[in-house]
Amino acid sequence: MFRAIVSLFLTVGFAVLTNECHAFVPRTNLAFSVRSVDVGGSRLMMSDDFLQETPEDTKERIQALVDNHPVLLFMKGSKLFPQCGFSNTAVQILQAYDIDFHTVDVLSDQAVREGVKVFSQWPTIPQLYVAGEFIGGSDIMIEMYQTGELGEMIETAKANMM
Repeated sequence: MFRAIVSLFLTVGFAVLTNECHAFVPRTNLAFSVRSVDVGGSRLMMSDDFLQETPEDTKERIQALVDNHPVLLFMKGSKLFPQCGFSNTAVQILQAYDIDFHTVDVLSDQAVREGVKVFSQWPTIPQLYVAGEFIGGSDIMIEMYQTGELGEMIETAKANMM
């Protein structure tokens, strides 16, 4: 239908003006080029190029997540439905502190799944960030939970959230 409309406008000979912009598709590593086309006073949006997100784009996206969430867990699955035992352990530890925390499902975004490993220089998932600082995976979280060190960090983050 869309192609038929565009073809019709081009065949009839309406003046076509184009403006290009770029958009990012959340939860994927795709970006695309979008052209807006003015046809007889109406504006149509057309996308024709899908571009692969660059590693630098992924790094910027990860940095923005870290900057915008005081307690952030990159994990497999979600806090409601963890997809691996290590992620489940990490979620249970954070829930023990009764704090609002944000999760990112790396299974739904391959660019973030690989990019976060490079970003943190840590090879495994889950990965915890508190107040912008990389803490570690579930093994580190367990140790810090047992010593009380993680609780202190969480309390500081909690105070900064208010």
